[in-house]
Amino acid sequence: MTLDCAPSGRISSITVESRKSNFVARSGARLRQAVDAMLGELLGARYRVINVLGSGGFGHTYIAEDTQRPGKPRCVLKHLTFASSNALVLQQVRRLFQTEAETLERLGRHDQIPQLLAYFEEEQEFYLVQEFIEGHPLSDELTEGVRFTESQVIALLDDVLSVLEFVHAQGVIHRDIKPENLIRRDRDGHFVLIDFGAVKTLGNTIAEATGETSFSIPIYTSGYGASEQCLGRPQFSSDLYSLGMVAIQTLTGMRPSQLPQDFNTSEIIWRDQVQVGEPLAAFLDQMICYHYIHRYQSALEARQALQQVATGLMLPVRTANALTVRHTAKSLTLTPTKQTQFQPDHHTLRSDPNRKSVKVLAIAGGAIVAALALVFWVRGFSPTPLPPTTELAINPVQKALNDRMSTGEKLLSDWQANPKKQEGVEQLAAKNYTKAVVALEAARRSDRSDPETLIYLNNARIGTEKSYTIAAAVPLGDTFGSALEILRGVAKAQDDVNQAGGIGGTRLKVTIVNDDNQPETAQQLAKLLVDQPEILGVVGHGISDTTLSAAAVYQANQLVLVSPLSSAVQLSNVGSYIFRTMPSDRLTAKALSSHMLNQMKKRKVVVFFNAASAYSLSLKTEFKNALFYNGVEIMNEFDLSRPDFDAADSVEMAIASGAEVMMLAPDSNVSDRAIQIVQLNRRRLKVLAGDSISTAKVLKVAGREAVDMVVAVPADLARLPFQQQSEQLWGRNAAISWRTALSYDATQALVVAMRREPSRNGIQRVLAQADFMASGATEPVRFLSSGDRQGGVRLMTVEPLRSGNRVLYEFKPIGLKPTPKK
Repeated sequence: MTLDCAPSGRISSITVESRKSNFVARSGARLRQAVDAMLGELLGARYRVINVLGSGGFGHTYIAEDTQRPGKPRCVLKHLTFASSNALVLQQVRRLFQTEAETLERLGRHDQIPQLLAYFEEEQEFYLVQEFIEGHPLSDELTEGVRFTESQVIALLDDVLSVLEFVHAQGVIHRDIKPENLIRRDRDGHFVLIDFGAVKTLGNTIAEATGETSFSIPIYTSGYGASEQCLGRPQFSSDLYSLGMVAIQTLTGMRPSQLPQDFNTSEIIWRDQVQVGEPLAAFLDQMICYHYIHRYQSALEARQALQQVATGLMLPVRTANALTVRHTAKSLTLTPTKQTQFQPDHHTLRSDPNRKSVKVLAIAGGAIVAALALVFWVRGFSPTPLPPTTELAINPVQKALNDRMSTGEKLLSDWQANPKKQEGVEQLAAKNYTKAVVALEAARRSDRSDPETLIYLNNARIGTEKSYTIAAAVPLGDTFGSALEILRGVAKAQDDVNQAGGIGGTRLKVTIVNDDNQPETAQQLAKLLVDQPEILGVVGHGISDTTLSAAAVYQANQLVLVSPLSSAVQLSNVGSYIFRTMPSDRLTAKALSSHMLNQMKKRKVVVFFNAASAYSLSLKTEFKNALFYNGVEIMNEFDLSRPDFDAADSVEMAIASGAEVMMLAPDSNVSDRAIQIVQLNRRRLKVLAGDSISTAKVLKVAGREAVDMVVAVPADLARLPFQQQSEQLWGRNAAISWRTALSYDATQALVVAMRREPSRNGIQRVLAQADFMASGATEPVRFLSSGDRQGGVRLMTVEPLRSGNRVLYEFKPIGLKPTPKK
């Protein structure tokens, strides 16, 4: 058995095997002789060994017969053997042996786990006696060319998950789920979970106690073991990963070791090996996520999601709390429930194997709708349409939403009072396009920095001509500055393409949508946009929370969304119509954690975040995961959104605890508190931060206290043509940032796709192609199969900049010296 782990936790199988061989060379012959000598032996004055099931390391497994019961029924005998004259080692092993036996006793109360019949010690060697299961391992069914149907896989998953619910409720992690440890019972076809690794655990303890640390038995199997398990840190979701890999093996007919991994994400690539319905594929994708935090966190949660999948396929499932427990004199805690086996399904849905999975949002948020849609599809009829809503009931809501959308017939921002801009908007509303152009051009001359004016001007120039339309969804409320930075990127891309003659002669129109950074509002606006067939794509939204809220709507209605600013990991693989030009938080977290460990040479860190923000939680979680895989744990976490949060106390507490670094992962709602943290820290602790901190406000307010702070951003515009072109377009005083660049890139991606296939489905097909490329502000735009952008992040630091007698501050790429202004 080798120790092949996922990349970030890879252990050299060659090293382990060479060490193992040293030990085996010394003791292998002696162990084989001992195993053979056991045949026919009577152990515990009761159990006669009749066959050998397995042998390795410190443990051997036999089939024995119970000579003191009628008919001499067979049982499984596990034998732990070692040689040590150390009384302390013997005492330690004896204590652990009893603890493991007690655990197996509890677990054996479940009908699908072998009962512990006895355990005993004889001549300082230890024995476990368990129920023998009449049946065969799942591995026997997985012969070459055999593939399970979807209904069979769902039956397998439901059966084993019901057992894992019970196992995990006992505080036990199985740690070695694989086809060989799933026995299909002859009498009813249910799977019995065997081999809970008690002998392996004891064997490793003995190895450590006797000094044989170069040889320990891994408590997982290569390919089925999750990355954190390879590092010796199993979680409950590690068992879910293993079960997910078993299920994928039954679907594809391929062992886990034969499946490749995505180089950028470390996720297993398996969908191209089999055609499978999207609901089941999405379920399995979440089961086998590389990072344990992104999987289902309990067997119960996984079973509930599986029920939604089965409902869509019209398959029977056991109720989520249906644990079949043995009735014994000592324990009668749960009553048995009838268990229904799945039957082969003749209406299995198929999908494009290259289609990306609809993960949490599709399974959790839209499960009921998806299930009903699938049922109607299978039965071959459509649901009766609902009666139309009355005009009186819909108008107030509809009007409020319409007031948040404009192609130039109304103003959405209160950027600055500009009479010519107001005049231009009024002329556009009246469809007086020539007069609107004259007024808006005058408005541009008086204020070049306003992107709304340029977008409406370009729309007015189109007039009644044929055009292609996209929407730009931005937050024109509390984060007004951010919205302008986004719109500057969209407007520049629109202006560039229209000045060049349009898309195959057809110019581009932009509809601006204001969601005020409110997730519910974003979702309602998304519903409005998908019902407007002229809109071919959307650039937006402003934050991860609003993007995640709206994404399910765009996906369900097949309208492409390209998000420029949403970095939450949950957006990866949401659906085949969802893309982003902003790197995932996973890359940001890796860059920051690597800098902390390798450049700063620090390991003690605390984190400040907002528990109410999807973006903030995502970045905090990914940073925590990145450290976890490097053997580092966060010392403390501070929630900036708590009503009782005290910035001064939190900073002093972090310093008093011995922290060396503070990591800031705020969102825009708590950015002021994060800036306060920087000020109160007074450069005593090193500071890392996510992209939300890279604002002019931080430089202005925190100033000197922010010097040397390291911030991860997705792009650096310094000395690039895009920066110079943007300054010419907007003026030198306009805020032009990486937000502008990524919004430009998102719009460019849509434009390039429209040149080839100017339709909603066509745009998606082009963007999803492996060879897709669009020219970007800082580098070409390419997408991974997950919808994420290929590329990385840049690390910036705050440095002082002398300007006459004043000292200003700016973000500079790490390693570059500040450029003094004359």
